Amino acid sequence: MDLGIKKIISGLVKDPSKVITIADAWITASNPTKPQKELAEARWNICIQCPEFRAKRDITGDPYCNDCGCPLQKKIFSKTFNECPLGKWREVDEALWPSTQKNKKTIL
Repeated sequence: MDLGIKKIISGLVKDPSKVITIADAWITASNPTKPQKELAEARWNICIQCPEFRAKRDITGDPYCNDCGCPLQKKIFSKTFNECPLGKWREVDEALWPSTQKNKKTIL
């Protein structure tokens, strides 16, 4: 990976290995299903009350988590169960996350 790209990624995310997970969340955020949107809204409501919530990142101006460094407006669309590093999404994920998962085998 080009050093310039590494610097940009490390400036945005504390754990660069999470880039794929974050990219997947961005894709989901672009066209979420109703259950995915409901889960994201519930996660967002938890985040904005958290002491690690930061309203504006210097680099991009977007809200982010001070603990993990992730951009929250996209992270809330993560397909990973309880992706919050502080474990704060567990309760809403237990209630809403299963409805966001495919339960039928399809070719897509």
